[in-house]
Amino acid sequence: MKKYIIFTMTALVLVSCGEDWLDINQDPNNPQTGTLSLILPAAQTAKAFGMTRDINKNTMVFTRQLYNLSESQYTQDPTTYSNDYDGLFGNVLKEMEEIIEQGTEQEAWNFVGIAKIMKAHTYMVMVDLWGDLPYTEALNGEETLSPEFTPAATIYDALLLLIDEGVADLAKESTLNVEGDLIYNGDLDQWETAANTLKLRMLLNLRLVDPARATSGINALIAEGNLISDNSDDYEFRFGGSLTPNNRHPLYQIEYVDGNKTYHMSNYFMYNLIKKEDPRLPFYIYRQGTDSELDFETTPCSNRSDCVYGLLSGTDLGEVAEGYIGRDHGDPSGIPGDNSIRATFGVYPIGGEYDDNSRNDAGQGDGGQGAGVIPYLSNTMRAFMLAEAKLTLPGMTGGQSAEAYLEEGIRSSMEKVEDLGLSLDEDAEPMDEAAVEAYVAARLAEYAAATDALKLNVIIKEKYYAQFGNGMEAFTDLRRTGYPADLPASLAPAAPFPLRLPYSITELNTNSNAPSPPPVLDSPVFWDVN
Repeated sequence: MKKYIIFTMTALVLVSCGEDWLDINQDPNNPQTGTLSLILPAAQTAKAFGMTRDINKNTMVFTRQLYNLSESQYTQDPTTYSNDYDGLFGNVLKEMEEIIEQGTEQEAWNFVGIAKIMKAHTYMVMVDLWGDLPYTEALNGEETLSPEFTPAATIYDALLLLIDEGVADLAKESTLNVEGDLIYNGDLDQWETAANTLKLRMLLNLRLVDPARATSGINALIAEGNLISDNSDDYEFRFGGSLTPNNRHPLYQIEYVDGNKTYHMSNYFMYNLIKKEDPRLPFYIYRQGTDSELDFETTPCSNRSDCVYGLLSGTDLGEVAEGYIGRDHGDPSGIPGDNSIRATFGVYPIGGEYDDNSRNDAGQGDGGQGAGVIPYLSNTMRAFMLAEAKLTLPGMTGGQSAEAYLEEGIRSSMEKVEDLGLSLDEDAEPMDEAAVEAYVAARLAEYAAATDALKLNVIIKEKYYAQFGNGMEAFTDLRRTGYPADLPASLAPAAPFPLRLPYSITELNTNSNAPSPPPVLDSPVFWDVN
């Protein structure tokens, strides 16, 4: 009897639906309006986690913001970034492409514009890290299992056009309101400023290989005046402080674990912050212990004579550096049992603890509980980028001087770091205004006294400290400019300094069009002619 009823009901459904019976995803009461609002936040979240893991952590090591032994010896292979590479293609870019296709069908042009801008930024970062990539035939695995690799310079050209398309889409009348946007909450004006700042970022990266194009494009952006110009407009992802679901900053998740730390802070990084009396220091670095708790096995560089910094309190910094226990770049002394006393991340950017000199072990639930940020493009970065453009491109017109942009970038960073720290950790204290003014004055004096060749070093080094938390951008700046000029060499390199990352083992094994052999890791990407 049950079988008869089921068969009869099925037959009635088939008759009533006719040829459209397979359109099960089209709800007549809500025709696909919810799909885009679900895919967008999923894509944004996947991108944030994908860009905050190995590709970010390792580039922070390469640029001497962090220390981990193998990465500071430049040991990497096709398995190192497989999860990040495969995830960015298979999840992040694929979801963005789905938004573009569905949004175009539904004429939800606001979603389409946002997705194109996000796609352009994601691809740009990947090109900067890997070089040539699948592009024109990518994101269509149902039809093309082995997409051809498109030259990196060609992808850059396509992305600049894609950004313009995205901005144009934002201006079109749309059938839907943007919902689910975790970045700008559907504010299309902010998305447009992010898109223009992304163009600035890409054009600046072209300044050595196509200075005329970079100059004219950046001049046009300055004249238009629609770049990120306030910290509230920053293109960034803000993590949460929840354990279930676990939406905390990935670095917080691995560093704020009792008795188990993955990284040391770089001695070079901390030395310079302390030496310059940087007001961001207690926001960036949290001291867990004291130098008196060290023994022979845990003292940095205790069994080596070639360390540049070693134990910072033993350098020219003296007692002011007490407790800032890190490692020199490439120090092969092994992994000491100092998890509870080594210096670690502070409240900015990962949502850890503000250093109020309490010297407690940093554990989960402490400080900002992991509700940090990954800054993609910011007001601070915009100011430093324009400073570099004004200094290095002779045909730049309009805007401020390089020196003025330098000051703007420093002040913007101070404000950003302070605001996030105060909002996350009740123990955080406002920066001393006199200390901020003294820092700014010292950096401007340093810039004024520098030779023309080294003025860029001042700009990039200040940008380097302001970009703490985004190693990918610092890695790109280092390759493009060669600055900061005083980065210490690895004490025990196992390979040459990398100028690109290795392709995923999955790509190399499954894509018959993947480069064979793949490029050596000390070969530069197309814009790196420094």
